[in-house]
Amino acid sequence: MSKKIKELTIEDFETVFGEQLSDNVKAKISEYTLDYEEVKAADREKLIIKVLEHISSGLKKAGKHRADEWISGWAENRDEVEESIIPKYFGKFPHVRWAGEFIEPKSENFEYNMARILQYWMFEKYLSDVDFIYEFGCGTGHNLFRARDINPKAQIWGLDWASSSQETINKINKVYNKDFLSKRFDFFEADKDFTLGDNSGVYTFAALEQIGPDHTNFIDYLIEQSPTICLHIEPIAELLDPENRLTDYLSVEYFKERNYLSNFYNHLKDLENDGRIDIIEAKRSNIGSFYVDGYSIVAWRPSCQR
Repeated sequence: MSKKIKELTIEDFETVFGEQLSDNVKAKISEYTLDYEEVKAADREKLIIKVLEHISSGLKKAGKHRADEWISGWAENRDEVEESIIPKYFGKFPHVRWAGEFIEPKSENFEYNMARILQYWMFEKYLSDVDFIYEFGCGTGHNLFRARDINPKAQIWGLDWASSSQETINKINKVYNKDFLSKRFDFFEADKDFTLGDNSGVYTFAALEQIGPDHTNFIDYLIEQSPTICLHIEPIAELLDPENRLTDYLSVEYFKERNYLSNFYNHLKDLENDGRIDIIEAKRSNIGSFYVDGYSIVAWRPSCQR
């Protein structure tokens, strides 16, 4: 018997996101074809084994030592700007995660389109009314397009520790007639002389994951800069449920093996208890790639706005 093809709907996204979506975000969802097949129980067992084998295979650790790899990786996209600026890790595997379980996409760019929808939802919610938008760890600059769609008036910056990222954004501006600004910025050595504009919005998207536990200096930099809003869509173990859900357990174990972002949300909660920041929202998105539920959401702001 052949598997039944299903399609993610607006109602599905509202269910997993836990709120009603705006007409604008609904329209974006309607632009994409999101066909998939559910994974049968026997196949799910095989996928779990595959993930466990991968976790124990000796994974590359995230960290500053991999900077040259990111310079090289973003350079590939720079040289292919006319064809695509989508990072090559999207769609790399035949399965993704939806609502905490594995599914098998059947539509082209399924994984990337899920990420787009997540960004439209969050960017509209938090970045619509700011005058400056800064993406830290912007890579190829592909996320900046959604930021511009949501906020046509803001000055938009893409910052990354790889020089090839700035080269890519400069090329994007020429090829796609954009006006993005760019600058080199190292999470490990935050440039305190780089001043954020008034009424600014900051976001990261699967970027802080690369700095493991070394996020405190960057967060201190943001508090000092006092942006209007800080939004992070990252792999955040504290927002998953590894004690009660096997797929979440696998995600957290993968985070540990890769040295991904750790103790991040707990640190933010400590800062909130100290009266330095206010956490506005913290939740899982229920969207993930094959190996991890890596798109959890935290939005916060410094307690003292300048």
